[in-house]
Amino acid sequence: MSDAEPVLDTAPELDPAQQSLADALAVSFTVLKFAMLAAVFAYAFSGVFSVGSNEVALRLRFGNYVGAPGERVLERGTYFAAPFPIEQVIKVDTRPNTLKLDKDFWYETGMNERGTTRDQIRNTRAGPLNPMRDGSLLTGDVNVAHAQWTITYIVGDPVAYVTNVGQRELADQLIKCIVAQGIIRAIAQLPADDLLKGLVNREVATATAQETLDAMASGLQITQLALDQVSAPVSVVASFDAVTTAETDRARRIVQAQQDRARILGEAAGQASDSLIALLDEYERVRETGTSSEIAVSEQKLKEVFDTLTVNNISIGGLVAESINSARTYRTQVVEAVKGDREVFERLLPQFEKNPRIILSRLWEDARERILTGDVETFYTLDGRLELQINRDPQIQQDRQKSQIEALKQRQAEFN
Repeated sequence: MSDAEPVLDTAPELDPAQQSLADALAVSFTVLKFAMLAAVFAYAFSGVFSVGSNEVALRLRFGNYVGAPGERVLERGTYFAAPFPIEQVIKVDTRPNTLKLDKDFWYETGMNERGTTRDQIRNTRAGPLNPMRDGSLLTGDVNVAHAQWTITYIVGDPVAYVTNVGQRELADQLIKCIVAQGIIRAIAQLPADDLLKGLVNREVATATAQETLDAMASGLQITQLALDQVSAPVSVVASFDAVTTAETDRARRIVQAQQDRARILGEAAGQASDSLIALLDEYERVRETGTSSEIAVSEQKLKEVFDTLTVNNISIGGLVAESINSARTYRTQVVEAVKGDREVFERLLPQFEKNPRIILSRLWEDARERILTGDVETFYTLDGRLELQINRDPQIQQDRQKSQIEALKQRQAEFN
């Protein structure tokens, strides 16, 4: 037997169609392997997430929070978490949220009443409020009023918020209900007049609502409670407006009176007016009920004040100072005039004792000269006949009036 011949591959060759199919399957298998590999990488890195400036994030691993109790809240930055469903990332918006309580305690407004005034609504309504449609508040003096409020809140504890609330819509409803209870409690302690004037203790309502939210571990925090609008019941709003107008007018008149008082007292005595009035009141009281020694002491105080024109180290000004200075000037003039008369009579006395007729005649001549040269009109008549022909010159009268005015101005200047 001859040596064995090598075994040749006897597999049949593929035809072109089968070869093309085999090549396509090989390519598809390669693409599928790359796609599966990319999917594995995408799934592995799908846990990468970022936290913005107005939000925080929490990681849950199989439903439990990741991290120590004080380290669970993730703030701004980029973090990595295991892919879902191993870990779940929950983001919480930390921006302030605003809610309106514009219907809970306000009378119902129909579509045809929107944009109208309270007087126009009052003219179309009659009778009491309908508790099924109209909201209201009961005040501490058992009156009814309407009010609209604005609430601002934030998520203060993200862990408690996610655990017990979790949804924005549920948080809004919870805040509205609890704050409404706090408002009702606060208004029940106020009279209606204070509420209508806006004198509301918002801290009471806020604190009451916050205590309830904290007891529920909601994680929500009320930052502001504002009273937007307040109104009396529509049927009696005209009466309340009349009272408000009267009080406003009263306050305006009081302010005007106080301003007039300050102006008048300032013109009278300057900054020392209040102290001077107190001193004068004390003097009058002492004059009525005090003893003679107390009256003397009070008079001495007044004398010192009028001499120095100061009271409690405050200078006296205004009309009081002008009157006192004028009186001092007039007193000086009177004293000087009396002194002058005394000197004249002292000089004339020796001559009068020697020859009284000559001195009396001279005095009569001086008096007649002063009288006839003064501001008088002189008429001369014949003896035994009274006949006056008056032809008064207007220019003379004007000159005389000018002289009188100039003399008056000069005296006033001397007094000042």
